[in-house]
Amino acid sequence: MRANRSISIWIDLENVYYGLKKYHMDPDHPEPQHNLFLRLQEHYGKQAIRMMEVYADFEQLDLSLHHLQKKHVHPHQVYGNGRGGEERKNAADIQLCLDAMDVLHTVPEVDTFVIVSADQDMIPLMDRLWSRGKRVELFCLRDESLSKNAQMEAFCDVSHNLFEFLNIPQFQNLSQMDRLLQDALIQIYEWYEDPNNADKSYGSTWIKKDLQRKINLTEGDANHLFTKMVQGKYLLPHEITVDGNTYYGYRVNLAHPQVRTVIRIAGYRVS
Repeated sequence: MRANRSISIWIDLENVYYGLKKYHMDPDHPEPQHNLFLRLQEHYGKQAIRMMEVYADFEQLDLSLHHLQKKHVHPHQVYGNGRGGEERKNAADIQLCLDAMDVLHTVPEVDTFVIVSADQDMIPLMDRLWSRGKRVELFCLRDESLSKNAQMEAFCDVSHNLFEFLNIPQFQNLSQMDRLLQDALIQIYEWYEDPNNADKSYGSTWIKKDLQRKINLTEGDANHLFTKMVQGKYLLPHEITVDGNTYYGYRVNLAHPQVRTVIRIAGYRVS
């Protein structure tokens, strides 16, 4: 552990948030081994970190600012255009770069700049910091969304894979079918977690219709995915009797190790 506070951490939180959201992961995960902020503090040592700055349009993210601040994280609100997905735009990366350059010139004792982002717009900042004699470390999700042409690793001293750092390596190389399977399992689990569905059973017809509607599947793909979940024991039959009537449906199989992993890493407590 370093004796001086020489490390600054710069998190393009919106980039990381939506990257992890594809895997139903929360950067402020309730379990410390999957929590981005606690893992960074553990990795570098709290006493060595001078600042941990995060940038996003927090009005668009399902995160608690109070919980972040309790972890000594400094949030920076950067308003965007209010849209989601690929149409989402804001100036978070620009503000991050400006603030990091300000620290470069005004806080010389900071010798290490940690960048947490897969956005190739970070490359000019990383190159400038490195050319000024600073150590530059990068954390990013290495999946299909990371531009191979950008070669961000060439502009830093060391690069870390967030899949391994956050202890979720099994999610790095998911196939499209595996990703859909994960989405479907979370959807079915959350259906039963909804208080409005207490004492109800989620039937196969409604599951397939919701797969089509919520994760944009064709009828054929929804049928194929549902069959895969049943045959693979990811789902188990479930029945409930109300007023003498029996209703049949399916629940996720929490005894299945893969199902347990998906549900737990999504932030739910699995007994």
